[in-house]
Amino acid sequence: MVKLQQASISMQMSSDQLEEETSGSFQFQEIDFKPQVLKDPKKKELWTKWGFEDCSYIKAYSFDEFFSKHQTEVFFKDFFASKTVQSTLSVSSGRNLWIRVGPVRRVEVEELSSKVTNMEFFDKLMQLDDPPVVRENGALVKCFDEYVDDLVLSDELHKLLVQEESDHYEEFSPEERREFIFHIFKALVIGGGTCQFEDSIDAYMDVTKDIYKDMVKVSKSQTHKLQVTSIPYLITKVDADFELFPQVTEPDVREEDHDDIINFLLLLLLLIIII
Repeated sequence: MVKLQQASISMQMSSDQLEEETSGSFQFQEIDFKPQVLKDPKKKELWTKWGFEDCSYIKAYSFDEFFSKHQTEVFFKDFFASKTVQSTLSVSSGRNLWIRVGPVRRVEVEELSSKVTNMEFFDKLMQLDDPPVVRENGALVKCFDEYVDDLVLSDELHKLLVQEESDHYEEFSPEERREFIFHIFKALVIGGGTCQFEDSIDAYMDVTKDIYKDMVKVSKSQTHKLQVTSIPYLITKVDADFELFPQVTEPDVREEDHDDIINFLLLLLLLIIII
């Protein structure tokens, strides 16, 4: 996961100047950033338990130019072309095996939504029944094991998140599933290739909240309501001389773990532009 933060600058730009900006001139610098999930010993233990320690990291970079959404493709090309990024950012091709990124000829991204400002977004999980998903005490409702792309679904929460035929999949609309916080939560629940699942939802909720707070910027609107001002993007594909989601090549990684690792990268290689 990558957090991008615009440096504190003040500028006014004409429409002609904005047009010129599409040519690309973004410069990036890595900044010191340690998320709460890695500061708190108990949450760091969960991070390891869920299989993320050996196949993920969270980095932050600053950039010093004005950003507008019409510059998205140029922005990401500049990001991957940055010598700083190339020397500090890698993608996992297996446990303890990393491949450096490089310049891209083309990049495909999806803008996610970031309207959520509190954890009430997930309250419906506790209200579902027939079958229930989460009990009043936070316990996850178990089910007979089912499989989706080699992922074991052993409780109703996993089924809701990934199995389109499940009883409650549609409880979260397509728009809600585009929420950045939903992507974080889903990735944590699914876990990495050696994930040990939780019996309660509480730990997933706590870590989701911490990561979301670390990755987005919140301010008050003119009506004094909280709003997220960050723009999350999900990188889905690059045309380059490196693979964004490389196949696992380590001999000690089981074949059935491949999809789990690749799906984790797909969900968490997000760039958050704070403006």
